[in-house]
Amino acid sequence: MKAMHSRGAVARLMAHVIPVVVLAGALPLSQPARASSPRTHAQAKIIIGFIVKTLTNPYFVAMQPVAQAEANKLGVKLVYEAGNYDGDNNTQTSEIDNLITQGAKAIVLIPNLSSGIVPAVRRATAHHIAVLALDTATDPASAVTSFIATDNYKAGLLNGMWAHKAMGSTKPVIALLEGTPGSSVNTDRMGGFLNGYGMNTKKYVVGDQITNGDQAKAQTAMENILTAHPNINLVWTINEPAALGAATAIKSHGMAGKIRIVSMDGGCRGIKAVQAGTINTDVMQFPRKMAQLGVDYGYQAAQGKKIPVKIDTGEILVTKQSMAGVPNKTISFGLANCWG
Repeated sequence: MKAMHSRGAVARLMAHVIPVVVLAGALPLSQPARASSPRTHAQAKIIIGFIVKTLTNPYFVAMQPVAQAEANKLGVKLVYEAGNYDGDNNTQTSEIDNLITQGAKAIVLIPNLSSGIVPAVRRATAHHIAVLALDTATDPASAVTSFIATDNYKAGLLNGMWAHKAMGSTKPVIALLEGTPGSSVNTDRMGGFLNGYGMNTKKYVVGDQITNGDQAKAQTAMENILTAHPNINLVWTINEPAALGAATAIKSHGMAGKIRIVSMDGGCRGIKAVQAGTINTDVMQFPRKMAQLGVDYGYQAAQGKKIPVKIDTGEILVTKQSMAGVPNKTISFGLANCWG
């Protein structure tokens, strides 16, 4: 009987001891899991890619410090990249693929080729990365989450309307200095200009050359056009660098002041060129506003929030010579609001 009592006592003792031992063994396993969770969360910084066309254009250079400042404010990591030249679709494609590998949550993109970049965009969205087109639309526009930009068609329309009024009864002899074919910016700005002038075709266009928005290329293109067509009296250009290149060529041919130049961008050197009479109009756009909104909405999209499908950041024609029925602002407004 004593032995049985002993065995029963041991059993009762073990019943109390074993749960304590098991619980003690579980504690070291659960404690590190609770401690490591906050550290892992703190280190998971959201990555936002920001890809522009090129860093040779002051317009895209002006965006970088604003985008970085907004990223710093939001506490995200910004990866700011660019193509090597206007039209460089291959580099932008590689940059998107690299951002996918890095685990980016959003990409703000200014596409060099509106349709050419779409396959890379779709690879990104397939990885649940929000892609926001900035300044230049993709083709199709539905390939991205949101489009934040100047209304480029409206901007071209303003230039065309102004030019039509300024030319009066004078028959236009027009030169077009285009940007990069395949870019919606080029298509929209040029189409807007032609329709604003009252033409659905290039009926009065005698010279049409590609400049990729580059000042040196535009100067060469304008010199070639003037040699072939010295009676040119109106020039439309894709942007300010092209306008300034055209103005240099026109001056070298002794025709400064005889040929009207209409353009757009809103950079300070462009507005000063309007002030000096070097070019006649400059439709302002606002790259710093675009950059800020791009990062801000990219951050919201990365968090799963719904963002607007389209945002117009504004387009304002600046000129010294107002035309009835054509909305415009003064040089003083341009100087107060220009960039670069």
